[in-house]
Amino acid sequence: MTYEEAKRIFFKYDCSLFGWSREEPDTYEIFRSLNIPKETLDNWKAEMFLNIYEQLKEAGSGRLFLRLCDIYANKHTHDKESLLILKDALNKVNYTEPEVNAYVCESLIGRRDISARDGLIFIAYDSGEKQIAEELMQSVLQLINVSTSDEYTLSRFEDIKNRCALINSKIN
Repeated sequence: MTYEEAKRIFFKYDCSLFGWSREEPDTYEIFRSLNIPKETLDNWKAEMFLNIYEQLKEAGSGRLFLRLCDIYANKHTHDKESLLILKDALNKVNYTEPEVNAYVCESLIGRRDISARDGLIFIAYDSGEKQIAEELMQSVLQLINVSTSDEYTLSRFEDIKNRCALINSKIN
């Protein structure tokens, strides 16, 4: 396996070594034997992040936003520049269906237990970007302020509101 082949497969799994190891354990072991430096992997993640951001600007896909969030969350360091790109990407998403609002909000507030401190709001806050964390929280509160008759989406919005209150109590 060459570096280019490794990079192609790394991109295929959105820079997730866990996903790669689970889905293609044999090629993952070959990849590991290459001992690719962490800096190279970080550069590949940055490249993938910017590629997806460019795609999102064109397509407006909420799914692309989720991919951006996942790549950023799995980075070793959380830089302000990428956070600002993510914040801008929020404005590029086409919010045509309330369920898009819900899953974008869930990526901002996190999907696991509050104690895990996942989601972009906690990542921003914990990396010292309190103002960005506050702005992301405001985005969540705006995104859940849509009408829908879908009971499942309404219950998700209610859960999101409750999580927002818990997050505010943790970071204020």
